[in-house]
Amino acid sequence: MFNDILVIDDALQPFQQDNIENIFLKDAQGPIPWKLFRDVALPMNEIDDLGITELTPGIGATIFNESYVDNRLLNFTQHIPRMVCAKTKVNFRKLLQARSFIHFPLDRDIRKEYDNIHVDLPIPHMVCLYYVNDSDGDTFIFDKSRDVEINSIDDFRNKEFNVLKRVSPKKGRAIIFDGFRYHSSSCSSKNLRCILNFDFLP
Repeated sequence: MFNDILVIDDALQPFQQDNIENIFLKDAQGPIPWKLFRDVALPMNEIDDLGITELTPGIGATIFNESYVDNRLLNFTQHIPRMVCAKTKVNFRKLLQARSFIHFPLDRDIRKEYDNIHVDLPIPHMVCLYYVNDSDGDTFIFDKSRDVEINSIDDFRNKEFNVLKRVSPKKGRAIIFDGFRYHSSSCSSKNLRCILNFDFLP
């Protein structure tokens, strides 16, 4: 397992940061095909299997996966994980999926500390998260890993998750970490929170 959690500020040049923010938050290149998600972290079948009752709704847009590609959005974003990897000396071999998510601000009295804990894919991979804009709503990365400590739903239910690192959103900031490490987003309280999520093979 890749043990480092790498945080990179100014992962893109300032004009590139502005372009990405304009595309995803200001529709500068045409509307984004946003879709409502009842939970931004987990698909409904996993929520049902785990017996989770607290959901965090939001909107998301699929950019690329094994069965779908939005060529327009992919052209705007596919350079991001490659540039981040080049700055960190992490190998980038193949993009597995790319998505964007928006959290809407919630009052601090009703939002949870963090959203549902998850991994993105069931196969070994790396994650690159890119923050599109300045907001609150930290990313939480935990001390448990799917391939080491957790191998079943019962393991997941019975484990105590401790926060290993939390990273605050900042426009142009990116994070790279092992995709089998459990992690979670959290809601903002002041502003839209927009991220790009890339899963890739190193």
